[in-house]
Amino acid sequence: MTKTKDVIKAIDRFAPFAWSCEWDNPGLQAGSPEWAVSGVAVSLDATEKALSEALEQNCSCLVVHHPMVFEPLRSIQTQTVTGGRLLQALDNRISVIAAHTNWDVSPCGVNPFLGEKLGLTRSIPLEEGPEGSWGTGLCGYLMSGVQGNDLVDLLCERWNLSWARSYNLPKSPSRVALVGGSGGDMWPLAFSKGADVFITADMKYHQVMDAVKSGLGVIIADHGEMERPSIPALKEMLENFLPVKIVEVDKKGFDPGEIIQYS
Repeated sequence: MTKTKDVIKAIDRFAPFAWSCEWDNPGLQAGSPEWAVSGVAVSLDATEKALSEALEQNCSCLVVHHPMVFEPLRSIQTQTVTGGRLLQALDNRISVIAAHTNWDVSPCGVNPFLGEKLGLTRSIPLEEGPEGSWGTGLCGYLMSGVQGNDLVDLLCERWNLSWARSYNLPKSPSRVALVGGSGGDMWPLAFSKGADVFITADMKYHQVMDAVKSGLGVIIADHGEMERPSIPALKEMLENFLPVKIVEVDKKGFDPGEIIQYS
């Protein structure tokens, strides 16, 4: 019989929790290591919809990328978003496990997957990680013939983005760096490695300004949309190590909103 602890061990095979950043909170978020697992649902976030769809699919374990509990909790009140989701999970005996920065730095995780989808070659990590890991971010060469203005369209097509905002794109970009999710503070590393363009999700105003002033092209995408393409890859890795059914739930996830332009 598969148990929650077996799912944790499976994740540890391809994205060891020891690779996680010190500030992170991966691993078991709700439930017990000893709970039986009838099936595993996989999603970017432990949303109400993800938990409901897991229950509908007869999955008693939910594996997510973003931790359900990130900041320390002084209390658990069910009228709050986090408290309500914890109640929903525990009430329905669904264990929740997060694979966060350990999935980010995995050789089969977020950044290598995004680089592969974009068709980058001769890729290297922006920053070395723990032994055996890929590291943080990625820097590689773009296929020839892609013009700067076409790069945003290519990203939206390959990563299924609904929007992306660009700054200072070169006419013929060659070397591209990326950090899935929040990577604004890593633009100097991208610049130092000779990138023409830096792609990430969360980037502060002055980070964008400084990067552009330094001559770097910048593309910013929605955080969730940028990381969501790696969830089927997480599902596939789990299928390699677990004997139970594994399904993806809440595939659309949190709505990134609508970009309104005024002339």
